[in-house]
Amino acid sequence: MKTLILTLFAVLALDAQAQVTPAASLNPPVEIKLTTINVNDEGEHLLADTRGNTLYVFDLDLNQKTSACNAACAEVWPPYLLSATELTQLKAPYGSVVRENNKSQLTYEGHPVYSYAFDRGAAADSGDNVGNVWHYIEIK
Repeated sequence: MKTLILTLFAVLALDAQAQVTPAASLNPPVEIKLTTINVNDEGEHLLADTRGNTLYVFDLDLNQKTSACNAACAEVWPPYLLSATELTQLKAPYGSVVRENNKSQLTYEGHPVYSYAFDRGAAADSGDNVGNVWHYIEIK
């Protein structure tokens, strides 16, 4: 019985001296990739989402504090919405704006970004210059 008590005491003493490692250092945060680059038929490098959908900016968003594309517009031009985790990892040239529905939308160099519902497949860029107000984002 005396040996059992001494062994238990020794285990408790060792455990008390052990360094406690915070869980965050065991699992460092994983960087979330927000965008990719597509190359179109003209050899231009276009900003795209992680599924390869070309991203666009809308001229009517210029100098606005939020997106000007809502309701029916947002059905044709879906905004690139961000999760809470993605919001915490934004670094320039990326940012966000809060839409009228209180969801956060990705921005690139201060401009809200969208995909185009009628693009078909990765690297499609048929939304460029629609209405002379929609433009893909060329990465130079």
